Amino acid sequence: MKFGLVGYPLSHSFSPVFFANKFTQLGWTDFSYDLIPLPEESDLAQVLRTDYFGINVTIPYKTSVIRYLNEIDRTAYEVGAVNTLVHTGMHSWKGYNTDVTGFKESLQMWFGGKAFPRYALVLGTGGASKAVCYVLRQLGIEIYTVSHTGRGDFQYEALNHEIISKAKLVINTTPVGMYPETDDAPLIPYHFLTPEHWVYDLVYNPINSLFLRRSEQMGAVTKNGLQMLHLQAEHAWTIWKSYGKF
Repeated sequence: MKFGLVGYPLSHSFSPVFFANKFTQLGWTDFSYDLIPLPEESDLAQVLRTDYFGINVTIPYKTSVIRYLNEIDRTAYEVGAVNTLVHTGMHSWKGYNTDVTGFKESLQMWFGGKAFPRYALVLGTGGASKAVCYVLRQLGIEIYTVSHTGRGDFQYEALNHEIISKAKLVINTTPVGMYPETDDAPLIPYHFLTPEHWVYDLVYNPINSLFLRRSEQMGAVTKNGLQMLHLQAEHAWTIWKSYGKF
């Protein structure tokens, strides 16, 4: 049975190792998980005509993939982004968003029962940002989004002491700083961060990104996206098993 990951680029991906280990542990030698790099969105349609049973979706197609689906789970519809697909029939696919579950569980474990900040600053407005913002709203946290394009509440150059001091939770949902561009970091005023700030980077490769290192220098509590990745992958696996009965 074939599974895979679509997106571009995919050099940073952890998923093949995660699922290869799972298949090995289960002794399922006829299961495989492939990287499917797609430089163009138009290539999605061709992939969805293949015999893959389950597909994960990453940057930059979590939003655009929706138009190619026959069905979409209610949560994914409300989020407006999809990261997990299951083959439900001849050229028929249903989309889910397991980033929601992965991020929510990860955030709750990180805070360990402590009260969440009232305000969060979310860097990025793409598919991952949509899932993060969905969770934050569920938890009653008010959100400010940041983007270079003007689609957010602020652009990066507008961030100042007042905004940073108000938003004690800062979350990077962009790929900035991800391998192999590890010398990059989101352009925020790090000198306004304090030990009262919680800084979460969805990037997991490298484990300790430049974004996190700069935040740690100011005393902020930090976390990378590896746990979220594990949690969302396990949820995807649960969805696939419910359809495949394996």
